[in-house]
Amino acid sequence: MWPSMVWMLAAISTNAGWQTPAEQSDFTRTPRYEETMAWFQRLDAASENAQMSQFGISPQGRALQSVVLASDGEFSPALAKASRKPIVLIQAAIHPGENEGKDALMALARDLTVMNVHRDLLKDVVLVLVPIFNVDGHERFSPYNRINQNGPEAMGWRSTAQNLNLNRDYMKADAPEMQAWLTLFNTWQPDLLIDLHNTNGADYQYELTWSYERHENLHPAVRDWQNRVFGEEVKPALQKRGWKLFNYVTMLDDTDLAAGLIDGASGPRYSVGYAAVANRAGLLVETHMLKDFKTRTEVNIDLLIEVLRGIARDPQALRHAVRKADADTVRRAEKSNAVLPLRLAPTESTREIEFLGYAYTRTQSDLSGRPWVQYDPTQPKTLRIPMRDQVQVVDQVTPPAAYIIPPQWTEAIARLRWHGIEMQSLQTNDAVVASTWRFAAPTWATQPFEGRLMLTQFTQKAEQGTFAVPAGSQLIRLDQPRANIAVHLLEPQAPDALVRWGFFNAIFEEKEYAEPRVMEAMAREMLAKDAALKSAFESRLETDLAFAKDPQARLDFFYQQTPYFDRAYLRYPVLRVARENLDGLVTTGRH
Repeated sequence: MWPSMVWMLAAISTNAGWQTPAEQSDFTRTPRYEETMAWFQRLDAASENAQMSQFGISPQGRALQSVVLASDGEFSPALAKASRKPIVLIQAAIHPGENEGKDALMALARDLTVMNVHRDLLKDVVLVLVPIFNVDGHERFSPYNRINQNGPEAMGWRSTAQNLNLNRDYMKADAPEMQAWLTLFNTWQPDLLIDLHNTNGADYQYELTWSYERHENLHPAVRDWQNRVFGEEVKPALQKRGWKLFNYVTMLDDTDLAAGLIDGASGPRYSVGYAAVANRAGLLVETHMLKDFKTRTEVNIDLLIEVLRGIARDPQALRHAVRKADADTVRRAEKSNAVLPLRLAPTESTREIEFLGYAYTRTQSDLSGRPWVQYDPTQPKTLRIPMRDQVQVVDQVTPPAAYIIPPQWTEAIARLRWHGIEMQSLQTNDAVVASTWRFAAPTWATQPFEGRLMLTQFTQKAEQGTFAVPAGSQLIRLDQPRANIAVHLLEPQAPDALVRWGFFNAIFEEKEYAEPRVMEAMAREMLAKDAALKSAFESRLETDLAFAKDPQARLDFFYQQTPYFDRAYLRYPVLRVARENLDGLVTTGRH
């Protein structure tokens, strides 16, 4: 019997009325939304240490609920912050087919409150639980939702009612559920985010894989805390309990473990990647889909208990790391040569590691035409395989002192507000010395991704000058804790920049044009008056065959030299402002 089951069964025997629905069914079923929320409502009524509240509503009208666990009644963000206790946000069912995190949170909440099991772990921390994040997806309930999962008998669906994957939506925030979550996150400002999932992929011995950021996308103080608590304390404690765990990895070849594994860094569209750019600790938990439902629930519970024990050993260490990260981010705005990584990727470097897998075969399938992989879980096997886990920065930026967004770009501004980014409204029309980007050769994806056709490729050239800025424009200074998020949203080369997600697509449309007959006459006048222009045109004809064969492109060459051409065409409307050019701007206070 696993150690976790000893205390679980002991707790259940003292008060069978508090068995979770999963426990009552011997882990054959997971409760539906209404049953889950009724269970937590009963816990709220029974314990002075639990309080349930609504933080949003789904597109299908279901309440998004959080449950706060606190030993001294710190049920509001203000009281929690005043207590100086670390705040931990734990969420489950962002992918509701991966349900065991929800059932683990039900058992953990019960044991920390009405059952008085591990009650001491609650005295130095405030827990904010989101048992079901994707509530509509949870209620698309069926036994046929996870073809490769070992129980329960039925479960929810991966995406929302709008068919969005919430764990790709942290930056663009299209889903109402994510907009509500961002408000919750920025209201509570947790020090640690834990996101409970369940894997897909290969079969292997590990009951649990996990991921926490170890690279330049996370402040060193928070990174050091994670390495110490997760790597040096939680991991050996779980191994002592009998659990096998490994880093959450992807296969280089999904048909052959022996080809090697990749362990990289998370981008901010994902939960722990978002926590990193927000200067917060983050832990992604991935139980193994082929382990039974009971095992997956148990290992989640044990993991959460050991994380709480790790925090309890020095409750202020996490808070200090997070606050140092915030303070350093604010101070970075004073440094003209500071850089911020925007994109990280694994290098080609490998090392050999031991991986606890199973014997498997690969046979060429006459059905699919690809290798057919068959694992034999009766034959555990330690594999020696290559691992690519060295990560490098492949794109970075020197942030400006501030950005300015004109007021007409309302959707982009709304996203910044949801992310908790402080802004100031310009009170007068101003001429601002700034820089921006001019785009060329834009290319969009041909298939939608998360409801949008992403801008995948472009070139950009810096433009500097004095720009007219209308009153009501939003000034985003980067001497604020959420500066990293602002940079990732507003620098075009960032993978999750708003311009890539389509929030500025209209700038790529030319609205005015020159009639060919008019431009024919005007071009001849221009050639006659400007020898340099004539030379440039003739050179272009000789060196650019596509240009030479395109009548419209040839006329556009001249149109673009006239004062009639739209100078805003292909120009990014977001301005980058240096510190010395901020003086004199009349703004409201930050909001």
